[in-house]
Amino acid sequence: MPQAHIEELLLTLHKQPEEVLHEVRLIAAIHYLQAKRLSLGQAARLARVSRLDFLDLLAVRGIPAFDLSAADAVAEIAAAQCITTFSDAPPACHTPPLRP
Repeated sequence: MPQAHIEELLLTLHKQPEEVLHEVRLIAAIHYLQAKRLSLGQAARLARVSRLDFLDLLAVRGIPAFDLSAADAVAEIAAAQCITTFSDAPPACHTPPLRP
């Protein structure tokens, strides 16, 4: 694309080249996250922001950061409840659940 066209587009967008590049990276990161081709951390790296900043950017846009089924959510909660610094965790926490 000729330089004149690029400059015209940047003027139309009222953006600097770095701003457009950041926006393009962010859009790509969101796309690949939603397509489940990148993890949250990988998408944040593509967007060149921290994971927390990426989560904030998703929230501002109303995009869910996590896509868990009800069963997966229950399993994650159960696993989180098993995390303890003591060895008196319930027996169910010592063996991984069986998946069909």
